[in-house]
Amino acid sequence: MSTERSRPGHPRDVVVVCPTEYGGQLEHAADLALALEASSDVAAVALVSRPGAREYLGWGPGHPVRVVETVPPRRTTVPASSPGKVLRAGLQVADLLREHLAVRAAARRAGADAVLALDSTKYPVPGALRARRTQRTAVFVHNAQPHFDLASASVREKVLLWLDRACARRADRVITHGAEQAEIVRGYTDRPVSAVALPVSSRLDPQVPTATTGTDAGPHALCIGEVRANKGIEHAVVAAGEAGVPLLVRGAAESPELGAELTRLATRYPAVDFEDRFLSREEFAGHVRDAAVIVLPYTHFDAHSGVLAKAIGTGTRVVASDLASLREQAGDYPGFTAADIRDPAAFGRALRAAFDNAVASGPRAGAGASGVAPSHGTGPAPVDHTDWEPSVAAVLGVQVA
Repeated sequence: MSTERSRPGHPRDVVVVCPTEYGGQLEHAADLALALEASSDVAAVALVSRPGAREYLGWGPGHPVRVVETVPPRRTTVPASSPGKVLRAGLQVADLLREHLAVRAAARRAGADAVLALDSTKYPVPGALRARRTQRTAVFVHNAQPHFDLASASVREKVLLWLDRACARRADRVITHGAEQAEIVRGYTDRPVSAVALPVSSRLDPQVPTATTGTDAGPHALCIGEVRANKGIEHAVVAAGEAGVPLLVRGAAESPELGAELTRLATRYPAVDFEDRFLSREEFAGHVRDAAVIVLPYTHFDAHSGVLAKAIGTGTRVVASDLASLREQAGDYPGFTAADIRDPAAFGRALRAAFDNAVASGPRAGAGASGVAPSHGTGPAPVDHTDWEPSVAAVLGVQVA
């Protein structure tokens, strides 16, 4: 068990660091900050991020979690010339140094025994973020294995992988989602590693308006989130198209080439509707709640899925690739079906069966995180947030798996 248990009656400050000002990573960091703020072992919580984070979360100045938007804005322009790319790489290094200074300034305002909870592995020397030697760093490794193919990784991808692993090697403790990821991380760090389940409950605004999916959308399956090569969206499009299951695909493609390829593929199937764009938090949550079935067609994935967590939290049926990490995360969730994404016909049959069951009996396949099926039209059902307690314990160092 922990060797860093706080003294009785002496709560510590926590600084949650998330250098992404929108999307699922910020939502995880914000939920974590709220769970920490509710803990009697925590005195005060600050969430350090980029400009725009407070607006995305909808938190006003009186919110109990202080949002510090001091991480420099991301650079959105990419020079096309070779010299321009070299300059951009140099500027990225300078920006990373500025990020360290911004986080260190926030740590300086925290207590001497504060914990810096890093929701990113981009900091290769996490100890440099501490303002005092007695402060501690805890880093969440969300993807122990990268999304890209290690055998054909580019120089940039290899550098990013080195940054990720350097952070895990040097932080005071490491937190992963799931035992499989923990074993991978233990293979390259001797730091204490805690494995926790990705929580399915959320403390972020339970009242979310219904997404605008179109008045004629009707019951449908849904692929949602950033469109990356490893997500296997193209396989889901073919499987749904051949099985005749209405499928909405929503999310921004990681590259224009991938977006164009999926757009061309989707035009072959009238039942498939693909929109290549970023979704607001309200749109994302509304789409998940509207869907009859959530589809997770990963070709390879060793982490826990934020979309799967949201689906379990709302009791929505899920059809996913037959991967160990997704099976582990789903546990005994009754609405989870695994199928071979490499076999479009088999995956299509599983999707067809889940979709038909959802249409016949309603989309909600089981209880959400509270053990109570989500409420529709009568206000939010009470939610039990105890699934965040292991994450809080791991950040504070009171539990080491």
